Amino acid sequence: MDAEDTINQSTPLIKSASRSSLDESVSWFHAKITRDAAERILETNGNQEGLFLVRESSSSPGDYVLSLIHDNTPIHYQIRRHGEDAFFSIDDGPIVHGLEMLISYYQEDAQGLSTKLGQMCKAQPPPPDSRRHGRTNLLHRATKEGEFTVVTELLKSGYHNLDAKNQEGQTAVHLASIAGFDDILDSLLKNLANPNIIDGNGLTPLHYACLNNRPSTVAVLIQYRANPQLRATETGWVPLHYAAFHGYADVIQMLLSLNCPSHPRSNYNETPSDLAMKNNHKDCLSLLRNHTPHQPCSSRSAWFHENVDREKAVQLLRSRGFKDGMFLVRRSTRKKDIYVLTVVQNSHPYNYEIQYKGNYYFIDDGPYLESLEHIIDYYSRMADGLPTNLSYAVAPETTVSLDVEFESRKEAAENVYDNKVETEKNGEVSFNLNSNETANLIRRESLKLGPPVGEGEFGSVLKGKWLNSSKIEIDVAIKTMRDEHMLSYRDEFIREVEVMVGLDHPCVVKLLGVCLGPPLMMVQELVPMGSLLEYILDFPDEIILNNMLLWSAQIAWGMTYLESKRFVHRDLAARNILLSTNTQAKISDFGLSRALGADSEYYRASTGGRWPVKWYAPESINYGTFSHASDVWSYGVTLWEIFSHGEPPYGDMNGTQVIQLIETNQRLSIPEDCPEKIKIIIQKCWLYSPEHRPTFKQLYNAFCTDPDYTAIWDHIKHLD
Repeated sequence: MDAEDTINQSTPLIKSASRSSLDESVSWFHAKITRDAAERILETNGNQEGLFLVRESSSSPGDYVLSLIHDNTPIHYQIRRHGEDAFFSIDDGPIVHGLEMLISYYQEDAQGLSTKLGQMCKAQPPPPDSRRHGRTNLLHRATKEGEFTVVTELLKSGYHNLDAKNQEGQTAVHLASIAGFDDILDSLLKNLANPNIIDGNGLTPLHYACLNNRPSTVAVLIQYRANPQLRATETGWVPLHYAAFHGYADVIQMLLSLNCPSHPRSNYNETPSDLAMKNNHKDCLSLLRNHTPHQPCSSRSAWFHENVDREKAVQLLRSRGFKDGMFLVRRSTRKKDIYVLTVVQNSHPYNYEIQYKGNYYFIDDGPYLESLEHIIDYYSRMADGLPTNLSYAVAPETTVSLDVEFESRKEAAENVYDNKVETEKNGEVSFNLNSNETANLIRRESLKLGPPVGEGEFGSVLKGKWLNSSKIEIDVAIKTMRDEHMLSYRDEFIREVEVMVGLDHPCVVKLLGVCLGPPLMMVQELVPMGSLLEYILDFPDEIILNNMLLWSAQIAWGMTYLESKRFVHRDLAARNILLSTNTQAKISDFGLSRALGADSEYYRASTGGRWPVKWYAPESINYGTFSHASDVWSYGVTLWEIFSHGEPPYGDMNGTQVIQLIETNQRLSIPEDCPEKIKIIIQKCWLYSPEHRPTFKQLYNAFCTDPDYTAIWDHIKHLD
């Protein structure tokens, strides 16, 4: 019996509706099945032209895959999610609100697909959080009628469809915001309901709170991270536009007091002041025009460069580590009175003109802001069209501080477990390790745990969200330790943290911090497209030679960095390479990694456990010794996986057979389509004597000096 059934027995509210015909018409969703399983289902259902189903993506959490039949052949299309709400697209097609609306769009006409969608393989409706329209449930009815007791009992019972939508595409948070039921709203948001979902009318709960003149509801929503800059789909109005249009001075006052920009712009360049003037709301106009914004948190001395061109700006950012969110501001060398913001995301620099109009600065269609400092302050709190929030300022070389982290300092925390937590002189909380580095301590209440995206050696890997100390919510990957492993494997878990905490490279997954739980959790950057191996297996038709060459070079670059830090990975394989985009690979999974001592060139394993023998060099298999050279051997196997399109190395051979093959001077057959230059690299990686194998620095230099690779990299840099 589920939570809804339990409540129905104890309350006279309207009974739960039966499954609607709307659900029947969209029952093409097959949840998390594999590519092979999808093809078997299509075949079982007849393989007729246009037959289709939709399934979860195994390589990119939150995305989906459309599997269909054309010319008696199964074809698979990645369905990309845009943002955290239900907006989706296929390839270069339009972004559509609602997974069911996207499928309906392609049922009308092929629109660039190989064929129009026809009959579905029937299963179940798509998840509530993927839909534009749903069906009314008990939580919707209880919320709409203001039944606080019923809502709280539902929440206590573990009701899991908090973000389900009714026929109008509205969630319970929308309904509570419309009615001004702040107590219900607070309970919903406290239980991690999403405050930023857009309904069928293109409006968020905060839009409705402003439309209905509810300042206290506005305060509750923003307290729980409702985004005041989300735009209505049709007009481009943010919530402040609606308050100004209707003359709701108290709502305007509340929004401004909560540091919302006073001059956002609509699709037609209208500001709230324009709307207040048009409708003769003089008190609102006065509030907006006379508003004094909060003092910005930064000073231009931390990020402003007077005489730096684009090329020099990129050089400066690279010299500081090229971290995501790293930025600087410079004068344009081409346009007078124009500034340029250069920001890094996924190892690429993006340039944005900061324009000036009247007394205000702005970027693209963003809000008018009072100064350059306010521009930086605003975009450090929300990306709003930029590829990422501004996080790390790069100061001019003449100043003392070169890198200024924009996250405000965290509060002190209590000591937990055996590892000591200290508050540094600057107030930042850190997690003391046996190494010389420290890891940021992340409070449990700042994390929202999402669905599992994989299984680690000692626990699950979850998708989640972290509200950092700047009150910015970012997507993260959370590695948890299961309770049954706490005593046995906690040291290994901590050792992985020790390896990762000092690492900062574009091609290495970044550790953001540690949460002492319970359970013990490691918080890392989310690499959204998942495992390289899964991507290769799921989307073979999307992968071209340039992708494979680029990934190979990036892995070599990341391993060169680890080599320089004297870290041996010990588990380098395609399954442990993650993709943030199809042109950005990152090395992950440091559970087996070890740091080499200053006087040693190898590490000898003293414990057993499950070893990935098919990726191991002969000296590792025979003697348990691991070095940069043994990682090079594993790199050769990883290249073999990439260029064989995800084939398992050595097929069905067992470990003993693999050892015998290597000891008789035999190797894996080079894949047929493998370029000659990659073939040579792989063969060098598999030389029997460790000292005869190339270093990662030599491997990376081989790519950098290759004109084909240079051309690929230059092509990708068009994003600059």
